[in-house]
Amino acid sequence: IIEQRAHKLTYRRRTGWTMDFSTIRSIFLFCFLSLTNVIAFQQISHFSSPLIPSRLSKNHLISQLRSTTVEGEKEQKESSQVEETSENVICARGICVVADEDLVPELCTFDDDTNEITCKPNTEADVVRPGFTFSYLWPRALLLICSVLYGTNFPLGRLMNDALPASAATSTRLALASIALSPFLLQLKPNLRSTAALCGTFTALGYISQSIALVDTPAATVSFLGALVVIVCPALAVIVDKKKMGFVDAPQTWIAAITCLIGVGVLELGGDGGFGAIGWGDFWSILQAVGFGTSFFITERMMAKEPTQALPITAMQCGMSALFAGIWAGLDGIGFMDGFFSFGQNNGSSWLLDETLQSSYTIPGIFFDDALRNVAFAAAFTGFVTTAANRVGETLALGKLSSSEASVLLATEPLWAALFANFLIGERLDLWDGFGGALIVIACVATAIEPVWLREKLKLEYNDE
Repeated sequence: IIEQRAHKLTYRRRTGWTMDFSTIRSIFLFCFLSLTNVIAFQQISHFSSPLIPSRLSKNHLISQLRSTTVEGEKEQKESSQVEETSENVICARGICVVADEDLVPELCTFDDDTNEITCKPNTEADVVRPGFTFSYLWPRALLLICSVLYGTNFPLGRLMNDALPASAATSTRLALASIALSPFLLQLKPNLRSTAALCGTFTALGYISQSIALVDTPAATVSFLGALVVIVCPALAVIVDKKKMGFVDAPQTWIAAITCLIGVGVLELGGDGGFGAIGWGDFWSILQAVGFGTSFFITERMMAKEPTQALPITAMQCGMSALFAGIWAGLDGIGFMDGFFSFGQNNGSSWLLDETLQSSYTIPGIFFDDALRNVAFAAAFTGFVTTAANRVGETLALGKLSSSEASVLLATEPLWAALFANFLIGERLDLWDGFGGALIVIACVATAIEPVWLREKLKLEYNDE
């Protein structure tokens, strides 16, 4: 497998851009998925009430309650519930959970007027002092383990794509994750269902693009390029929330974005290949960041308003991702449009129409095929552990930490991806890859820097009016 992969990567680096059927197919799918999500994004901007609460949406909701409720006292009660302040939360990388107000050094809430998550020091907290104590170490260790496990997704995705069609590998993984999280799906509040489903389409875009990228792109490179979410999320804040994002307003965002772009440039253009080394796998990796970044943007706002719904929202995201991955696998498996949707192993073959392949590539047959035992383990591990159980672990640990500390711990994911890619599938980073990847990780960490502290150090005058 490693020799085949080395041949693929050598071919990719040597040929660069080629206008063959595979290239035309990638162009079409890239444009199609981008257009689909642009349309979905327009729905976000149009129907802001369930996603980004505004004064207009609140008044509209209150008027609806008053017009449909018979008892006057009940109307006032429901209206006042709509106006209540959100619970205190801790947010990091698109996840918000209820804060443990006795421990965390800061408390965050969603500001309805500015459509932003604002934080303030928690002066009444009994903050755990740093040291080798269980109360201090366990949430940090758990969140770091979650980051480590997320890093294994990329090399294991490569392994699965070498043995299975990319669509079959992705649909199997997401189906298992959806089964594991299905009990939480029943707890999703009705008013969040449509927005969570919309968010799931962007999550699906991230998973599908990631899987296609892993067919012929190094796992570490896909992981590093996926960190471009540090640019996607602030860009959405400007487009959707009309948020001020000048250098004085958010210096940490600008530093992170510039550092990230430099890192991507070094990663992609460093070495002898230059522009000729850029392939479609790199574009799919960037589209992965667009999908996940948009998903983080929407999810954080939903969870900030409803922090107790973190796991039900995640269950809906996984369910939608499994649905889209299943549709992809179905079209690929029947050879629709002469294999137009086929990537990876058995490219172009109608594997769903072959009884032997169908049994081996789908659930539950994959778990009974001795030749695919390691692949079945990888699918179960990425489905049950790194996708489902990891989110539960994040939810448990996040409420005990500050947002900045949690963000730094989760920012180490690309480093673990590079390490496991070397250990599991023999990928090696050259000097340029390592330097570019390090800059991207630094950019992820930079997003956690307090803007007030940066303004003081850079002597920037700031007017918050």
